[in-house]
Amino acid sequence: MIKSVHGGNIDEICRVYNIDRESITDFSANINPLGLNLNIKNSIIDNLSDVVNYPDITYYELKEEISKFEEIKKENIFLGNGAAECIFNLARALNPKKTLLLAPSFSEYEEGVKSVYGDIEYFLLKEEDDFKLTDELIEKLDESIDLLFICNPNNPTGVITDGIYLEKLIKRAEKLNIFVAVDESFLDFVDNKDKYSVMKLIYKYSNLIIVKSLTKFYAIPGLRIGFGVTNNEDLLRKIDRVTMSWNVNTLASIAAVCGLKEITYNKESIDYVNTEREYLYNKLKDMKSLKVFSPSVNFIFFKIKEDMDLKMELLKYGILIRSCNNYIGLDDKFYRIAVRTREENNKIINALNKVFNDER
Repeated sequence: MIKSVHGGNIDEICRVYNIDRESITDFSANINPLGLNLNIKNSIIDNLSDVVNYPDITYYELKEEISKFEEIKKENIFLGNGAAECIFNLARALNPKKTLLLAPSFSEYEEGVKSVYGDIEYFLLKEEDDFKLTDELIEKLDESIDLLFICNPNNPTGVITDGIYLEKLIKRAEKLNIFVAVDESFLDFVDNKDKYSVMKLIYKYSNLIIVKSLTKFYAIPGLRIGFGVTNNEDLLRKIDRVTMSWNVNTLASIAAVCGLKEITYNKESIDYVNTEREYLYNKLKDMKSLKVFSPSVNFIFFKIKEDMDLKMELLKYGILIRSCNNYIGLDDKFYRIAVRTREENNKIINALNKVFNDER
């Protein structure tokens, strides 16, 4: 079985096309451009000897740091080997007969629901609306739906939805006995995230679940660490029953605890991404061959106006980008690129100018 293609599959690309890994700049994975924080790196190195022991099965310290960071009770937290495992465990716990998914959006929601053989209905986001959520989605809800996934900011479109709209949606879903899972994995890159986060609503709505990744912001995707939050005690018990013991490894837990304490790094990351995102966005907007959608976090979504395989064209310049042609609702004209360092951002800008000017 072949899993859905994600960004960051640089090793596979290099094997298939016989490319030296060191020659590739990876714009396909949306990882913090500041890279691995030195304190987090040292915390991993300094605690390597701890791998001879099992992790704390209660993950007390990790949950304590998450609860402080998110200002929630640690009893409402469940952990995952990446946010993807939280999504799969949620699907296993709820075993929904019918799930409503937005399209385009993160493919792991679909994979999670399919793993429990649930039916899926897709709500297609419209390009003419810039892929934004509208009241049409709220009107779409009915009692046949058991679960709804929302990605905020959405991946791959970068659309961010304010909390006022989301509460309206959650409230309507509650009346219809629909669980709403909101994925806020990229929201830590947003400097005014309280305007968009629904974390403060978990004690108000028992049908709300929030999922977050810690790997993207702290640049540790190889360690796999994520968490979920809900105030629904029955659901927490069900999730606990389907979750394997010691599902988060020792080093991932240590790295996450250290990262959540890194106030300076967290602020510098947000500021840096804001600056580089605007720089890259404005440069892309100037290109007549592109239709660029307004970004909100550390990646930019665009559509090319010419017939070409842009991913393959950019590989000639040592650049890997994310083709979005395997997202439901998109075709091979849509792409997503990460926001990286100024030097790297200039590299892709120069390469795009050469590609579209046919300077090959």
